[in-house]
Amino acid sequence: MRHTIKYLVVGAALLLGAGACANLDVVNQNNADAARALATPGDVESLIGGAYNTWFSAAYDYSGPGMFLSNQSFQHNAPWANAAMEFYGRIPRQPIINDAADQYYVNFTEVWYYSYRAIAAVSNGMKSLEDPNIASVLGANNVLRDQAYGYFMLGLAHASLAALYDQAFVVDETTDITQPQTAQPYTDVMAAAMGYFDKAIALCGQGTFTLPYSWMQSDMDNTLLAQIAHSEKARYLAAVARTPAERQAVDWNAVISNVDAGITDTWAQDMDGNNGWANWALFYGSRAGWSEVSYWMYGMADQSGNYQRWLAQPLANKLPNPSDGDIVIITPDTRFPQGADITTQRDSAGFFPNGDTALATPPDIGGVWAHPERGQWRWSWYRNEWPVRTYDASRTGDVPEIPMDEMNLLKAEGLYNQGDMAGAAAIVNQTRTLNGLNATDANGTNTSCVPKLPDGSCGDLWEMLKWEKRLQIQWKGLFTAPWWFDSRGWGDLWVNTPLQFPVPCKELQTLQILPCYSFGGAGGDMAAPISTYHFPPES
Repeated sequence: MRHTIKYLVVGAALLLGAGACANLDVVNQNNADAARALATPGDVESLIGGAYNTWFSAAYDYSGPGMFLSNQSFQHNAPWANAAMEFYGRIPRQPIINDAADQYYVNFTEVWYYSYRAIAAVSNGMKSLEDPNIASVLGANNVLRDQAYGYFMLGLAHASLAALYDQAFVVDETTDITQPQTAQPYTDVMAAAMGYFDKAIALCGQGTFTLPYSWMQSDMDNTLLAQIAHSEKARYLAAVARTPAERQAVDWNAVISNVDAGITDTWAQDMDGNNGWANWALFYGSRAGWSEVSYWMYGMADQSGNYQRWLAQPLANKLPNPSDGDIVIITPDTRFPQGADITTQRDSAGFFPNGDTALATPPDIGGVWAHPERGQWRWSWYRNEWPVRTYDASRTGDVPEIPMDEMNLLKAEGLYNQGDMAGAAAIVNQTRTLNGLNATDANGTNTSCVPKLPDGSCGDLWEMLKWEKRLQIQWKGLFTAPWWFDSRGWGDLWVNTPLQFPVPCKELQTLQILPCYSFGGAGGDMAAPISTYHFPPES
């Protein structure tokens, strides 16, 4: 259902006015004179340069959507009510509660408001760059840098809105905010985002510059910024798809060309939790006592029949330690601990063999076995270990934002959809064979039988491609929930999971558009159909 929305003039003024508040119905009386606030070149660059941190603060905040999207896609499970994980991870699935009074309202709306804060910052800042007095002080090279970065941020913020919300407003430094603005469907918003990325890439090719480190918490010159813009284009061209039909209809030529023009190694950011650069979703979502991996997906590594035994139980009886034996994942995939029982797996010398893709059976895992009334199916013997070991304690250090494996496997998906099975298989084998699994071929030969699907069959080339991508990019980028965007486009989300977010109700009230609307849940608009895996008792 299409809910057409227009800004009132006052709504547009609040969006791009001096306050640029997170809540668009509140005027910031402490910062009402935009012209005066942006009167100096330093002010202008501070405004523009802070846009990425503004976007980042919502994308990876505790109050953002990452932790509940991770639960919905079975990247991890948690029984806790924090950050909407339990509520929006419930089976059966719940619709989005689009009510500002709801305790989890912030979790699906924060990206909206902070994306527009970032858009407002760069739009106001880039408009100020047109002032010859400011431009002359900054110099042509810095103006070029600021514009390239500004268009990159317009691309990133609009792409984020398009990937999550059914519609949004396209706003930049040319927008006449004295006139009403019409919301655009997510496809048009994403097209606008691609255009902004292209402008950034073109400007990056017009000179040599280096961004201040603090802008993106990374060493960044014009070449790398252009590469990241290409990689973000590739990522979001695929991630925006709501259904398998939309995912297959993606311009895979464009995805492949942008992957090829993008990063050549994983791009990571230097986190500093004491200075506004903390990935709180990663910290809380994967920390000991809060998180376990989900048998629904990770169980497909198992070759012993334990996974099928777990699936065969009614939802209320799905336990990691039933009376007839623990649900131990026994697999040749060395991203999992090896051994025939939990004790052996815990004692295995290869406990943590593969760096940031490994799983483990830590001895404290029982701490998450809580609230059986919220679903014992959430419990397992396993936890994703790389965040705990590399990030959990200090909230400092490098955290991957765009993994090279993500880019490679996006290209593999493009080749697969173009019928180049051999090319797709060659990329899949890059990580598959590194992790103890036999190589596949253009025919999808799977002698390791990983993944072993819920129906007991060995996954074909398509399922092996999906498996490798899931295992290699856990928690990395895309709001720490990359599985959700892939699972949505692949048709793998649990039935009735909301496929997108509505425009926040508070925004609709500000624009005097009622009633508020929502998505997902049984009988709701844009609710996922039965997943491709037909998990029992889903179907």
